[in-house]
Amino acid sequence: MIFSGIGFITFLIGILALKRETRLFKNVVITKATVIKYNEYESVDRLTMYTMVAEYKLIDGKIIQAPERSGCNRPKYSIGTEIQIEYSQEKPELFIVKNDYSRKAVMIGMIIVGLAMFIFGLLYELG
Repeated sequence: MIFSGIGFITFLIGILALKRETRLFKNVVITKATVIKYNEYESVDRLTMYTMVAEYKLIDGKIIQAPERSGCNRPKYSIGTEIQIEYSQEKPELFIVKNDYSRKAVMIGMIIVGLAMFIFGLLYELG
């Protein structure tokens, strides 16, 4: 029962996260950004992780510095590299690197794994 419950919760979180991501990035602004630094932190399993911070100009001319919403175990780009990003008009401090679908892939993975855990947990319980 616990296994299927965890699966169901994972499935729901995946769906809610994907819906939010889709809503936030429905009408994006595509612009150029410059990688200005990396924030370094330690993950729960004691790996050094990096979150890129990019600087870009909004439509209204305001310059913003924002961290990427996901981390990685090595810097993706050199500091000073110019990249193309898509930022959310609803929340301009949220951006993704253009054509980077890794966040959506993780959410879809959560949905699939959660559903599989839920189904296998139920089948196990039913005998």
